[in-house]
Amino acid sequence: MKKFFFAFSIAGALLTQGYAFAQQADTVKLNTLQDVIAKAIKNNPTQAVYQQQIKQAQYNYKASKGFMYPNASGTFNGQDNLHLAVTPIPGILIGQPGTTYYAEFGKKYSYNAGVNLSENIFDWSSIFQTSIAKSNIALTEIQQTSYIQSLKDQAAKLYFSILIGKASLKTNAQDLALADSLVTLSKQRLQQGTTDALAVNQAMINYNNVLQNKAQSQQVYDQGVENLKILLGEKVLTELSFPENLSLDSIASISSINLGADRSVDVYKQQSELAIIQSKAQRAVAYPKIGLNGYFGGQQFRNDIGLSLSNQQWTPYRYIGVSLNVPIFTGLTNTNKYRSALAQQQIAELQYNTAQQQSSINDRLLLKNYADYTAMAKASANSYTLYRTNVMLNKQKYQEGIINMDTYLKAFEDYLRAENTHLSNLSTLLSTQATILSRN
Repeated sequence: MKKFFFAFSIAGALLTQGYAFAQQADTVKLNTLQDVIAKAIKNNPTQAVYQQQIKQAQYNYKASKGFMYPNASGTFNGQDNLHLAVTPIPGILIGQPGTTYYAEFGKKYSYNAGVNLSENIFDWSSIFQTSIAKSNIALTEIQQTSYIQSLKDQAAKLYFSILIGKASLKTNAQDLALADSLVTLSKQRLQQGTTDALAVNQAMINYNNVLQNKAQSQQVYDQGVENLKILLGEKVLTELSFPENLSLDSIASISSINLGADRSVDVYKQQSELAIIQSKAQRAVAYPKIGLNGYFGGQQFRNDIGLSLSNQQWTPYRYIGVSLNVPIFTGLTNTNKYRSALAQQQIAELQYNTAQQQSSINDRLLLKNYADYTAMAKASANSYTLYRTNVMLNKQKYQEGIINMDTYLKAFEDYLRAENTHLSNLSTLLSTQATILSRN
């Protein structure tokens, strides 16, 4: 029996250690914002899609260069001439003057086998298609760079919201303890007849407000964590750990604002360049094409369906030639397609110019907002600290009998309001700061 309990204890310990190891393996520690951004860039699922799209564009580019090389294909066909064509010939040719003889030329069965070769000598349309394929690679890479900028912005905003939620939950715990003590104290004073029901109600209202703030903080934290998991490509059950703590009292603004270029504008620029190449390619459709072609093979004619592989049974059939293809009239199809490509080129240029202008205006507004939000957050941080100090001073005065319960409760109510205002300002400031950091 003792052996059984001993073995059971060992197995339990091993299972516990294994469970603890599994828990540790499923916890990802993110020490700083740089860790979050680096992990997002590395593991974000959309990043993998972009990598495949770039690879696909590279293969398309290689495929578009195939026109530079000769094409070769093997051919074989067999034909059963059910009824050979009849040709009338004068009967004198076969010793029957004055008559007409209907002769059949050829064999009932014929076979052809050989190799077709072709080479493009002059094909501007294919050259521009290669340029388009190469430009598509650049476009996909620029789109990925633009997405990384957006990814960094989203990751930073979520990380900051998590830190705010975490700091707010810590403050909420302190507020809840104080609000609970005020409810107890007000009820005691009501029983003693030194205060009225209004004070008790106000203490309960403050207590409920703190509970509401706590629930909101938890919601901000949970939402930030779960959404960040999506950006980081983590599993559902993976736990994220954030050792960094955010101080609500002090504002850490960016020491030197260096707003980098907006990479999303580069996408419009590349699309405009691509539209230019596409219009040239459409115009090149009207250019002549020159090519070489040849056939090297043999033919076999038989009266029966059998096929022989003997060289004596095959007669050579070979030729080489030059082809010139000049579009003369295509029902104005090429003309209208070229005009459509020119219109698309103008649209792309307009979109690029508009994106440039909007980006410049947004950047200017972004820097102004950051300066304004910094001033607002600093002011609200100072007010938050002062209101918190006032609560402590009112508590001391109340205990000394200098002020009544209503004044003490009012100070706590003002403190809660200042706390919410500061959290809102701080959230807005850090969200703006995240956008600036994403440009670097």
